[in-house]
Amino acid sequence: MKSLFIAEKYYTPQISFDIENKLFEICGESFSEYSMEFYEPILQWLEAYTQSVHANIVFNFKVSYFNTSSSRRLYEIFKILDNYHKAAKGYVKVYWYCSSDDMDMIEAGEDFQEDFELPFEIILQKRNMVA
Repeated sequence: MKSLFIAEKYYTPQISFDIENKLFEICGESFSEYSMEFYEPILQWLEAYTQSVHANIVFNFKVSYFNTSSSRRLYEIFKILDNYHKAAKGYVKVYWYCSSDDMDMIEAGEDFQEDFELPFEIILQKRNMVA
C-alpha cells in the first residue's frame, strides 16, 4: 500500500497519510460543497489501511475551518480510527491543532474528543500558527 497525498486547494485541505512514518495529517480548510466526493477515496484508503496494517498512528488535524458537510466526513475518519484503536491493531494518538482564540474549533475538537475513545489531545496555538 502506498502513502496518500492530496494537495490543498481552495475548498479542500491537504491530505498527507505517510505510511512509512505512520504520520497522518489533514491541514487547511475544508468547505467544499462536494465533501463526499472529496473524502470518499480518503475514507476508502483509510479503511483499507486500517484493515491491513497493525501499526501505531499519529494523526494530526490542523484544520482551521470546516463546514457541516466536512464535519460529517471528519466524524467518519474518527470512527475508522476509533474502530482501529478498539481492535487493538495499533495505538492511535490524535492531535487537534487550533488557534487559542478560535472557540469554534476548540469546541469542535472537544466534541470529537467526547464522541470517541481515542487518545486525543487539543493543541492550542497562537493565531497564524495553525497549518
